Amino acid sequence: MLNPKFIIEVNLRSSINIFFERFIYLFKTVPFWVITFLGNSGVLIFAYTFFHFEKGHNPNVTTISDSIWWAFTTITTVGYGDVTPVTFSGRVVAVFLMILGTGLFATYTAIFANVMLGREFLTIGHRVKVLKKNVEGMQTSLHREDLMIERELARINKTLNCINDRLTSLEEENNGEEE
Repeated sequence: MLNPKFIIEVNLRSSINIFFERFIYLFKTVPFWVITFLGNSGVLIFAYTFFHFEKGHNPNVTTISDSIWWAFTTITTVGYGDVTPVTFSGRVVAVFLMILGTGLFATYTAIFANVMLGREFLTIGHRVKVLKKNVEGMQTSLHREDLMIERELARINKTLNCINDRLTSLEEENNGEEE
């Protein structure tokens, strides 16, 4: 008999291996790198724009690296608060970066979930297709049986009508003979 602790350890090890295999696979996917490139490019563009508007007005923004720091903390929604916009234009840039960050991280989450759960969804999808095909086959079979039963009932009904007609004619003959 297998030790239950051994089974749990083996399942845990295989689960961890699967997780890391899929995590490594994530870095091999094109969508991940496209979103990463576009997101980081966006951060740098917003950081430069922020620096342009805040430089000379904001004592916390003295170098482009301050703006890059601000852009990354803003887009990741960490927002330490050590660098904040003080100009109207800087605040407008911040709003657009926040909107971009929301979309960017939703996309990252979707890509990550797809890589981590994609195989399971494919397996489930395949099983659903097989079940659907089986159900459709059963429905077709039931429909055929329904048609056969309807035909058989029609034949029985026709036979019963013939018997009824024959009995009626026999009764009429008997009634005619008795008079």
